[in-house]
Amino acid sequence: MANYKLLKRLERSIYLIKNLPGISKGEILERLRNDYDQEISDRTLERDFEILKTDFGLEIQYDRSKRGYVLDDDPERIATFFKFAELSSLAEIYETGLKDYKTFQKWVIPDDSSGFNGLQNMKPILKAITLAQKIRFTKMNFFHDDSKEYIVSPFRLKEYLNRWYLIAVPDGMEEIRTFGLDRIRNVHILKKKGTKFKNIEIQLNQFREVVGLTYSLEPLQKIVLKVTNEQIKYLRSLPLHHSQVCFDNYYKDGWGRVNYELKPNYEFMAEILKLGASAVILDPLALREKITEQITLMHKLYD
Repeated sequence: MANYKLLKRLERSIYLIKNLPGISKGEILERLRNDYDQEISDRTLERDFEILKTDFGLEIQYDRSKRGYVLDDDPERIATFFKFAELSSLAEIYETGLKDYKTFQKWVIPDDSSGFNGLQNMKPILKAITLAQKIRFTKMNFFHDDSKEYIVSPFRLKEYLNRWYLIAVPDGMEEIRTFGLDRIRNVHILKKKGTKFKNIEIQLNQFREVVGLTYSLEPLQKIVLKVTNEQIKYLRSLPLHHSQVCFDNYYKDGWGRVNYELKPNYEFMAEILKLGASAVILDPLALREKITEQITLMHKLYD
């Protein structure tokens, strides 16, 4: 994992340049000193820019028209870096806290510490993705208590339910697979360029059309839920999917409506079942029937 202090400094520099495009080097140094009490030299800042480029694929360039620095990158890559910095900070706090647990437990109530497992793999994987190089690692199989070595072309890191997954194509295959970072060991970047696939972007885009990790090539569906107005508040604060649209008081007696446009999979059905008596699927009928079947089976178990 990247040095915590360095990572925080990189994060602050990116934040300044992202929000103040055209900021000068002197202004960056001044803001770091005044706003964050971080005194660094001109040369150190140049090294930071190089680290951002080589390790994280974020390129900071001098724009002559603006007479300052700009961040030449796409929003998704920037968001990924900020998420990585956030998780690294949490991991640092968690690990430091373990050294003084009596103090730590006064501050933090970790719901599931396993969420920190595998974070050390993020830096080499992100670097390999940036450089378009293959990686080799060992995947642990917890069910069969064995392991298997993989060589893959890595493409993305995806978060789901506070855990991180590598999206990659193993050698000898043409379809993407997902690997939980908490099950990966001994990550090595190989001096081999990752395999290029013509339809890889099509495959990757499937994840935008589902909840979680299970995707398919089926058409998108419009899904309509009748949801209590109280539950809509929680859905609005923590959406199940980026296509979610909420309507308060759409129906009478304290019920609203929530629309989605996605491919319903196991993870989405599980999220709907979590809502219990606060939500009901109105459309499509086939999905409503699947949920009904699950509820019937659950009822038999408790009957």
